[in-house]
Amino acid sequence: MSSFKVVCLGNVLVDVLVKPVDALPPKGGLLPVDQVEMALGGCASNTALALSRLGVSTSLWGKVGRDHFSDFALKQLRQGGVEISGMRVDPKVSTSATLVLVDSKARRSFLHSVAANDHIHLSDLKLSHFHTFKHLHVGGYFLFPKLDGKPMAQILREAQRQGLTTSLDTAWDLKDRWMKALKPCLPYLDYFIPSEREVKKLLGHIQTRKAALAFLKLGAKCVIIKRGEKGSFLLHQNGREFQAPPPRTKVVDTTGAGDCFCAGFIKGLSLRWNLRECLRLGNAGGACAVSQLGA
Repeated sequence: MSSFKVVCLGNVLVDVLVKPVDALPPKGGLLPVDQVEMALGGCASNTALALSRLGVSTSLWGKVGRDHFSDFALKQLRQGGVEISGMRVDPKVSTSATLVLVDSKARRSFLHSVAANDHIHLSDLKLSHFHTFKHLHVGGYFLFPKLDGKPMAQILREAQRQGLTTSLDTAWDLKDRWMKALKPCLPYLDYFIPSEREVKKLLGHIQTRKAALAFLKLGAKCVIIKRGEKGSFLLHQNGREFQAPPPRTKVVDTTGAGDCFCAGFIKGLSLRWNLRECLRLGNAGGACAVSQLGA
């Protein structure tokens, strides 16, 4: 493990993956599927596990309940080498879970229970420990709403004050707050990493460079837009601009691709690679994720 230590903050959950689901059965009906699997999910936990597998010393901060799902999730994290002393186990809430329906073209639909992730409070986090890390990554922003807006801005500001670089990856906003919740955070982000789909909800369009410029004007230092099968795009406040095509791979399931992109990109930062190479490594991480079922 390198001395570049990362703390991932955000949503932790268990995915129940079902494939293929091209149509739902009628009420009271039954349709056969090929696979039903349980897997660790959640943007922050996916990125933490991928980073650990890439040889980066990684801790995870979040919250789970005290139930079978949390037993499974924490076991997966321990086995993957993720440090979890910052995880909170709250017996009063249930562990978050998502039913992931994957169709025959690898497209996903979700049924999601926010559960424990809806109960992550500022008081659960040991911000005084930030000085032991080099980088803070926020995964799945919008899916732990108690930290929306000013609380998350405070967390990011404190991380930067203690010398960390910061990154944030969005998720789908179930409560439709979007820019209202994001805007306070942008001035404290070294790397903002949304997907094209999320950019459209945040800004109303997906003109890649125009969108990146808009986020830079709102304070982000570097914007990386994940573009799925089109690869990725990066624009830095100093004018550096890169596009990177994705590696060719067979797409089985796109669950967790964005999270593994973030892990690849941060791994590149840990190696002090230039931004173009970090972007390519992010694409490689995403490609690995889509090549098999689950995150």
